[in-house]
Amino acid sequence: MNNLADMIWVELRKALRSHMPLYTALGSLFMPLGIAFLIFVSKNPEISQKLGLVSAKADLIAYSGADWMAYLGLFGQLLAAGGFILFILVISWTFGREFADGTVKDMLAVPVQRSSILLAKFIVVAVWSAGLSLGIFIAGMAMGALIQLPGGSLEVISQGSGRLVVTACLVIPLVMPFAFFASVGRGYLLPVGVAVLTLMMTNLVAIAGWGEYFPWAVAGLYAQGKSPLPPVSYWIVIVTGLVGMTATYLWWKYADQNR
Repeated sequence: MNNLADMIWVELRKALRSHMPLYTALGSLFMPLGIAFLIFVSKNPEISQKLGLVSAKADLIAYSGADWMAYLGLFGQLLAAGGFILFILVISWTFGREFADGTVKDMLAVPVQRSSILLAKFIVVAVWSAGLSLGIFIAGMAMGALIQLPGGSLEVISQGSGRLVVTACLVIPLVMPFAFFASVGRGYLLPVGVAVLTLMMTNLVAIAGWGEYFPWAVAGLYAQGKSPLPPVSYWIVIVTGLVGMTATYLWWKYADQNR
């Protein structure tokens, strides 16, 4: 347990000294700012008429209703997709930097079990991603209040907030397998490339009607809230995260770390 605590502290120090948490936090603000801007445009037709494609997007929001319920629903869908990309950057950096900086051999030479090293990395990724989700949520609530959205009853905000929390909890396990790709690819490029392909597959599978059985589509479907998901969907997400962590551990344990 002491080794694990020490490794968590080491990983936190690496992240803080790199300023990556600050950069990802600043990047995460684009989501609530973007949604709030579209809501604001939809509420002000005179502005909407002067904005080309942005106007079309804003009209879609206006059609569904520029209120707290529509705002939180759209927010959840964007968190499912945008949060996934953001968390991919987090896990790609956490694992890929060891290979990019050439420090992986030094790390494996210390008298600490590889399971402790990897578990510390996964814990830091989960905490980091949860912190970003919290920041996005706080910024989103502040922007919603700033543009004075109607329909902000306690029930609506509570339900919408709860859905956002669950959406974030569904997205975080889904990025864990990408630690394996960062390790196999020995850097950042492979996990980011696989993430892009995964998003493309998610759209195709969702269109085909099989999204509830494809792990990376579950968070988006839940955020939409159109129909309840079967319990197996949530288990698929959990198993996907565990399989990704296990595959990463086996690779770090048995792969030849020759560079």
